Amino acid sequence: MARNGLHMSYQDPSTWDERYRSGEHEGRWHRQYPSRELCTVVAAGLVPAGGRVLDIGCGAGTEAIYLAQCGFRVTAIDFSASAIDIAGERAREAGVRVEWHTASALDLPVADRSIDFCFDRGCFHHVTQPDRPRYASEIARVLRTGGRLFLRGYDPGDVPTTNIVPVTQDAIDRAFDPIRFARGRVEVLVPPEPEDPNTFVGVFLTRL
Repeated sequence: MARNGLHMSYQDPSTWDERYRSGEHEGRWHRQYPSRELCTVVAAGLVPAGGRVLDIGCGAGTEAIYLAQCGFRVTAIDFSASAIDIAGERAREAGVRVEWHTASALDLPVADRSIDFCFDRGCFHHVTQPDRPRYASEIARVLRTGGRLFLRGYDPGDVPTTNIVPVTQDAIDRAFDPIRFARGRVEVLVPPEPEDPNTFVGVFLTRL
């Protein structure tokens, strides 16, 4: 699909809107608690105290709300308006402030060099190969020097899939220019959550 001339995903936002309105996200990709890898990153002090954080593809807002509860200044984006509505209501119930935007990861509504830490729990594996350099370019634009992106994505391996663009070390290296990013080790998260046995990988990319 095209949005502002960009091919963001295999589906358009209206389809994702319907999936959120119907409650399909519950028990599928939505979780009530933040991912263990994000909790580990925060506990290890890898995000500057009080720093500005961007949650990319925030869905119903679990990670963004958690980050706000930890004292970070949080901006969160998703291209589904319905997801943002749900996330905003959950943030109000939790009593935290998050700056929510219905927006594309390929055109971030964020100022240059203003972000200390980006988190992507499952957006990149929906970005098509031709658009991945644009995704990486937007991350490079908004991250401060020394800022980090933690990228978590699905690698289906040999399992056929029609709606996932695999996240592998080779795919990451093709998208992220080594002149602008230092890539850490690509770690296999097996499994990231007991109820979800799929193979996900995680990697840090640091803005140079």
